[in-house]
Amino acid sequence: MTSRPSLGVQQRQPSRKLSGPNLSQRTAQRPRAYLPPSPIRKETTFHDFSPTDPADASQKYGAQRRGGSRLKLELSHDPTDAFTHGGISESPNAIDSSKPFTPSRIMPPTDDMSPHLSIQTQIVDLDGPLPMPARRPRFTADISRRDPPSSAANLPKKDARPKPYTVEVPAAAPRYSTHTKADSQGSRVDTREGGLGQQPSVGYADFFPWTGKHPEDLFSENAIRQGFFDKAPHAQTETSSAKGVIFAALKHKSGLVALSTVYTGLIGERRNKGQINTPSTFKAPPRVTVTDTRRDAWMKDLANRSISLRRLSRTIPHGIRGRALLDRCLNENVSTDRAVWFAKCVGIQEIRTFKRKGAGTSLVIGGGEAKFHKEWTVVVEQFVESVVFGFEEAEWKARVGYAIRLATHLYAEHLIDREHYMEWLVQGLENSDQSKLPMWMLLTEIYWKDLLRVRKYGRRLVTTLIRHYHEIHDHPDKDLFYPLLSKLTTLLNTLILSSPENFVVPNIWPKYRDSLKTCLPPGDPARHSAFMAINNRNEQLVASANRSQPAARHILVRTLDGTLQAPMPDELPAQCWGISKDKAALAKVLIEWCTSLYRPGLAKVFVSSRILQHWSTLGLDSTMAILDFLDADQFAEEGRKGALYHLVCELVRAGSFSVPRYVQWRMARGSLTDPEEVSPEGSCGSRLLVELPTHALAPSQKSIRDGMLRRAGFNVADQAADAEMAIKYLKHTLGLPVEIDDPILHRKPVSIKKLSRRIRNSCRSLKAEVGAWLRDGIGATDDKKRDDGSQRSEISPAMFNAVRTVLEAAEDFSMLAEVLKSLTGQSNVETLAAVADTVSCHFFIFSAIGVSKALFGSLRKRLQTLGREQETGIRPLLASLAGLASRIPGLEDLTKQLQAELALIDRHNPVDACSPVSDSMALRLQDDDVTLHEEIEKNLASGTSLDKNTMEHLFQTIIQRLQSCWGKADDNQRAYSRLLTRLRIFDAQHFDTIMTKWLFSLRTMRNRPSVLRIFPLLVSVGCLSMPSILATTSESVTGQSSTMLRPPAPNAPGPQVVHMTYRTRYMQEVLQLFIAPVPQDALIAPEESYRFSILQDQACRENPKELLGLIRLALAEYSHSRAQLDLQGLPLDDPDIQTRLLGLVKLLVLKDATGVSRALVVKSPDAHVGRWIDYMTTKLLIPTADEETHITFDQVLALTNEFTLPFCQVKLSLSLASNDQSSPEAADRQQTLLELFANAMDKAIDARNISWIGMLSCLSPEITHHLKNRAQMRFLDLLPSPRNPPPTDRTLEQCLQMAESLLSVIDAIIRGGSMGRPPQLVPSMIDKFADMWEILALPDGEAKPPVLDHWLPLLMNFITLHTQTFDTSKPSNEVRAKALIVCAGLLQELDTLHGPGVDTRGLSGRVFDLACLLADNVADESRAMCARAVKDSTSDARLRYILSFIPPPGENIMLSHRDKTAPTAGRAARTTNMSMGALLGTPASLWGVDPQPPERLTAFHFRRWDSLSEPASSVGENDTALSLQLFEARKL
Repeated sequence: MTSRPSLGVQQRQPSRKLSGPNLSQRTAQRPRAYLPPSPIRKETTFHDFSPTDPADASQKYGAQRRGGSRLKLELSHDPTDAFTHGGISESPNAIDSSKPFTPSRIMPPTDDMSPHLSIQTQIVDLDGPLPMPARRPRFTADISRRDPPSSAANLPKKDARPKPYTVEVPAAAPRYSTHTKADSQGSRVDTREGGLGQQPSVGYADFFPWTGKHPEDLFSENAIRQGFFDKAPHAQTETSSAKGVIFAALKHKSGLVALSTVYTGLIGERRNKGQINTPSTFKAPPRVTVTDTRRDAWMKDLANRSISLRRLSRTIPHGIRGRALLDRCLNENVSTDRAVWFAKCVGIQEIRTFKRKGAGTSLVIGGGEAKFHKEWTVVVEQFVESVVFGFEEAEWKARVGYAIRLATHLYAEHLIDREHYMEWLVQGLENSDQSKLPMWMLLTEIYWKDLLRVRKYGRRLVTTLIRHYHEIHDHPDKDLFYPLLSKLTTLLNTLILSSPENFVVPNIWPKYRDSLKTCLPPGDPARHSAFMAINNRNEQLVASANRSQPAARHILVRTLDGTLQAPMPDELPAQCWGISKDKAALAKVLIEWCTSLYRPGLAKVFVSSRILQHWSTLGLDSTMAILDFLDADQFAEEGRKGALYHLVCELVRAGSFSVPRYVQWRMARGSLTDPEEVSPEGSCGSRLLVELPTHALAPSQKSIRDGMLRRAGFNVADQAADAEMAIKYLKHTLGLPVEIDDPILHRKPVSIKKLSRRIRNSCRSLKAEVGAWLRDGIGATDDKKRDDGSQRSEISPAMFNAVRTVLEAAEDFSMLAEVLKSLTGQSNVETLAAVADTVSCHFFIFSAIGVSKALFGSLRKRLQTLGREQETGIRPLLASLAGLASRIPGLEDLTKQLQAELALIDRHNPVDACSPVSDSMALRLQDDDVTLHEEIEKNLASGTSLDKNTMEHLFQTIIQRLQSCWGKADDNQRAYSRLLTRLRIFDAQHFDTIMTKWLFSLRTMRNRPSVLRIFPLLVSVGCLSMPSILATTSESVTGQSSTMLRPPAPNAPGPQVVHMTYRTRYMQEVLQLFIAPVPQDALIAPEESYRFSILQDQACRENPKELLGLIRLALAEYSHSRAQLDLQGLPLDDPDIQTRLLGLVKLLVLKDATGVSRALVVKSPDAHVGRWIDYMTTKLLIPTADEETHITFDQVLALTNEFTLPFCQVKLSLSLASNDQSSPEAADRQQTLLELFANAMDKAIDARNISWIGMLSCLSPEITHHLKNRAQMRFLDLLPSPRNPPPTDRTLEQCLQMAESLLSVIDAIIRGGSMGRPPQLVPSMIDKFADMWEILALPDGEAKPPVLDHWLPLLMNFITLHTQTFDTSKPSNEVRAKALIVCAGLLQELDTLHGPGVDTRGLSGRVFDLACLLADNVADESRAMCARAVKDSTSDARLRYILSFIPPPGENIMLSHRDKTAPTAGRAARTTNMSMGALLGTPASLWGVDPQPPERLTAFHFRRWDSLSEPASSVGENDTALSLQLFEARKL
């Protein structure tokens, strides 16, 4: 044992080279500064054998090199702490805490054992990686900042006195803490009670400096021979191995227990050795009041990283908090970690201030801390927003980076309210415009994972990004936003793969679906598959019921019905083609729609023909489609047959129908031998042979056709002769040349009206022949003139009107379109105007043919050409084109331009003057009619205007003279009507007001002719409009003279206005005016009558609501007249008017069935009106019905299909409506009707007939609510329950079929929106939902497959229907919260059931989506309640996402309280045997016994603000915010 000098004694200098490291080490010697002990390893100090006088020590050892950890460097700047502590401490960062704390790591062995070298190695090695040897220092630390250089005069003198010998401790000697020191007698004295200020002594194992008193220093023979031992050796000499003794002990049954006891004892002793038992001495750094100068200086010191935080914690200044704190840190560029430390120090004091202001209760304290937390979060948000969007600030980029980095650190350490902060981020992104959107995207992208982890913010984030993408993508200047659009595209493409659940937003998905699809990269199957999956999930929530998606038949019929209300678009055939993949079924529905009696008009034929022609180019066999239809549907109605013949005729002309294949099809079904088969009453498949257009057949085809018809007894020669005779008569009537020897020349020409009637009643073949001849005749003549180069022949208006009349009678509009094309080059303005009127009259048909826009363009070009030649002579063509342009979609601006040009032509002078006509002039106008006309024209020519009084006087004058001409056959009536038109030019608005007042007076004027002889002329000349006439048919009495009215009886039934108009038949006459042709007389020219029919059709299409009111009032007036026995001259007695009225109602029903139902339901009508309405609606549904026909609810439901649906809807709505509200039996009658309909509904459901569900939306709210409750009750009763046995009267398939039908009824009622209030979830629904959960949780497996396969999906469809709307009431929130809990339970059960043979992933996905839909509209309190209810299962990420559950920091930290109670007798033995392990703190589960003593866990509230790295200037044993006693920490 070699003794060495003590560590603190100056060492003798060994012999070394001049280049050794010790030379540089000695050249920079300064007095040593003993550093304070480390707060972590303060027990690893050493014995100091140096003199206690610091001055002597300074002289003795020289200066210490400034090396080691950062903590040493920081503390070395503090002159007050330089010499206050003795010993040497290590930096916490110098040694890896995960490695064992051993002396060899502190003092690594070296070759040179000199003290200087060991100390140097230790110092240099502190901050380097261990255990590598230390590098040679390249330079000494600069110490100029700590101590100013002393002058040469002040240098201490060298002590030349001899030094006593001191003991040197070897560097390799192991060190240990003794906590004792030796007194003067050599005994050990405990110093632990001396407080934290005294440092423990350090001992050295197996090293004792020579003093002469140690036992080792005494020599004896035994010591010399055998060496010195601390303990005497055993007497018995070990002559053999101990394996046998130890192995035998281990083989004993208690050997392992004994060995375990030894090791656990060692572990326990080591655990308890040096355990920290002192209470926590944590104390928040205080704040002091300082001046502004010192406050600024302190902030600068905080920004200086070389100044330690412990030093700064002594003087934290008051007055820097909130926004000022963040701004000062930003301006001073304080490092982020030091800024967070400063914020924590200030926040601790602020929270304590809030607590001191409270009442002292925990509730108030918690509320105060939460209030500060939220206020601080708002401050951080404002700070970040002001810096990020302060684009004009200098060094903006650096400031933004600092602000974002600081906020991110505060967020990461939970120093701000995360939910409030995320709400601010998402709300800012939602409300951002394009200029600020990039920065908001940058901010939110930092917190991407946290935002997407919860439904509350992830859904809104994704929705906002999609919305911004949609807006920018559709922006006209989107090329300017291309970088932003590219960034959004990248984000959305990332999210669609990583977070598809946030795209499940059914309420906005249909709006943004197409835009989102455009951002997907082409050729990326993964993203396209994810998009399709998201689309399916959203559609499943939007249309949840099994029949909620309308069938292809319903969609196609609804699409085709649109062509009856608006012109057919060019893309309609392609749109219809994509409705379904079953093209044969589509073609069948199209032909059924074309031949349906419930679709009036001829436009449907040409729409169907154009669609079939387009589909033929796409691969559809239109011939086979028609032949299959003839095989499947053997209809006998004449109207349906005519429509089919007409459709085939158009297809044959277009080459889309193969006549040879039809002939083969007909011959395959047997030869035609019976004349009845080819008669008009015969089957459609056989009669079609007669109706084929022969002019479009090849000679061979015509020969085969004629042969087949002859064998059937049909006279083909007579048919050909009829066609030839019709053409001959047509030539004679039109004045075209015929054969000279033809006897027809000696006869009087047949009138066009009579000839048209005969053609209308002929077969389709003859009509096609006549149409083709007219097309070829007029077109050939025109082409011949063009080829010869001669002047084109002009066709007179009379000639054109005759040709048009014949073609309209033949219903051959395709040939009429060809004729109109050939006439667009005419120069006759009247003829061109007639062409434009023809296109306008049959606008929907020509749109279906596809020629309406082309004809309008040709006519407009011709108008421009003629306008340069004739100027004012083009008014008829201009007026007709203005009317035609108003019907073409997309030409609104051109229509206004044409109307403005027409007004200028009518005025003859575009200059507007403001000189009113004097009152004296109005008096002079009464002298003579000529003077009246001249004065008006003079004022129009001079551009003067009329004041209102003068206009009213002139109007009354003209009206009086007009009324005097009623019933006379002179032209004065037309002249006065034109004067009214000229008068309207001065002030159209005021003129219309005066005209309306006059029309109101006509309602009760008895000595007047029918309005059919008054209004058409006024409308034709332009001084009266159809909407003005409809305005007089309301129930208002505005504008009526009191002298003409007789007030009705107070209790008179029906509308009051009919009691004043029933004698004049005003309502019935106006209704007749809108639906019947104008009577032909001398007042109305044929051209005017034709234009008036255009206005009739246009008014009926554009004013359905007013027309419905007129129909109701006309029926009431008719009923009241019959009740008063005034039966003479009732217009509605005319069968033709009744038929036309039925056709008008049919059009209105197809346009708006719900509106018709509401308009025809009269609150208190006369009984006769009710019978009339009932008959009319029955006639619409059953064309062959008469007034005695009554229809039941069962019949209505049985007749319902895709074509009769709107008519059944009207009939059902009127049947269930209560017509007599004042009757005391009305309520009972209404209840009876409801019961009857409910029973009929049940029967239809049992018969699997649910095609009628589409008409439930038109019913009243009370009726639909009653029906919905009934269907809902039956549906819920069908669902299985663990408490109720399954029904025995029905099989499972029958129950499922019934449930699907009932669900379809509920779906139709809810989606129809006729209940008056949105549907809501009720507890009974959730109880059934919980029953499903209970069934799946049962051990019995027989009931689970039907629930998984059928019942649970149906119930989820049912619940989804009731989640589209949200009620903010408390009961609604509670029901939704309960549904969420059930969804959470179902997710757990479905995960448990998933396995081989049972795939529940699809069902789990549906439950998850339903839970998301429920959670989107639930209140935050209810969501928190759900989170508490499923707290044990919140480890499931899906539940945390649905409930938007963000666990607070330290939520799972619990405190264990051990109760010191005696163990029970039952386990006393095991407790006694294992008391060693229990006392040592080892887990009791390792010993197979219960924990002893028992533990009690309580929640631990972690204080985030108290987690300071360096809270105080003094270092204590337990000065951390989280007491080290909680971890049973011990000193190393």
